[in-house]
Amino acid sequence: MIKNYHLAAISVLAVMVFSGGCSDESKPVATAPAPAATVSKTTASAPTTTSTTTTAVTATAAAPPAYVYNPLGRRDPFTPLIIKEEKKALIGAKPPLERHAIHEFKLSGIVWGGLGYHAMLEGPDGKGYFIKKGTIIGPNRGVVRNITQNTVVVEEQFQDPSGETKKKEIVIELRKKQEGTP
Repeated sequence: MIKNYHLAAISVLAVMVFSGGCSDESKPVATAPAPAATVSKTTASAPTTTSTTTTAVTATAAAPPAYVYNPLGRRDPFTPLIIKEEKKALIGAKPPLERHAIHEFKLSGIVWGGLGYHAMLEGPDGKGYFIKKGTIIGPNRGVVRNITQNTVVVEEQFQDPSGETKKKEIVIELRKKQEGTP
């Protein structure tokens, strides 16, 4: 029975010792720096033999300057980084078929069926483009006039040096042999 009282007393002492070391008073408290204040002591002489000391605290501290954002030379953080293709077209970019000259395209294949003839052109950028009759192609805005089993006929209008508008037909043929073979 006495042993139980001793154990209880020892455990209470241990809790008091350990919890006493964890008090909030011993923890360092992080505070914001106080504004600088000027303290001046003045001594005034009284007509009597005792002198009184007066302490005057003059607060001449200026508040720290607030952060000011300067947007000059920086992009707007709320504008999207990726611009959609529709907006690029509005900016003035030409469609891919109108960026390259007609002779730079290679005729890769022709498909025909219930919807008529369609052709696939391979551009100089390595991408494939499907065209049909009436498609505009080339920087001079040539129009696909006819697609047959082996050819695509493009009609371009241009002005000659005398100022007359003339039409020129360009025929793109389907390759019969693989390139690089004799």
